[in-house]
Amino acid sequence: MDLSKADMNILAIDTSSKYFYLAIAEDDKIKVSIRRPSGRELSRMIIPLIEKALKKANLSLGGIDYFACGLGPGSFTGLRVGLAVIKGFAFSLNKPVLGIISLDCLAGSQSDFSGYVCPVVDARRSLVYSAIYRAKNGALKRKSRYLLVSPNELLAKFNNQDEVVFLGDGLSLYRDDIKKKLGPRAHFADDNFWYPDPNNLLRLAREKIKSKETADLDKLVPFYMYPKECQINKSL
Repeated sequence: MDLSKADMNILAIDTSSKYFYLAIAEDDKIKVSIRRPSGRELSRMIIPLIEKALKKANLSLGGIDYFACGLGPGSFTGLRVGLAVIKGFAFSLNKPVLGIISLDCLAGSQSDFSGYVCPVVDARRSLVYSAIYRAKNGALKRKSRYLLVSPNELLAKFNNQDEVVFLGDGLSLYRDDIKKKLGPRAHFADDNFWYPDPNNLLRLAREKIKSKETADLDKLVPFYMYPKECQINKSL
């Protein structure tokens, strides 16, 4: 891919949560941004929404230079559907693809906070997906591995001096537990920031492009954290 070309078009999606996010950008300018509740309708709606977004951006699919996709953790079904579509586009057009960890995308909205940033995403079974980031001077650095833990295990990782901002849909379940444990040191992002944001998805995609971190299409898979046997829907 020639990074010196005048315009660089990126199509990015995230299907890790109950919302479908799509954004198309030309260089640093977002041309189209879509957020839709998805759930069981995702496989039916994803292609028409991408076609609609491309039309609005006045682009053909072949005009996209890079495809980016949120890898999760999150909805097993949503991640499989989203990544299959993006890999299909990238393969058929021989275009590079970028995989973005959705927790990194989620945390990015709080990079201006002075302290720690902690996404809390409901993983069911009384567990959360999380990671701990340090925010400083508008930049984030991940300080922990990616976590699948109980809320108590997560909160035990913060000492008595840590100022922490929490965000994610897990707050609808565990906000009171966090308040009880951390008191005034706990801050909570507005629920507008509970899901991966297209701006951060595109920012992370650009960073990967700049550092030439495109993914191997054959090896790119959703970022599952549960053991393999737990990913099977027993009702199927």
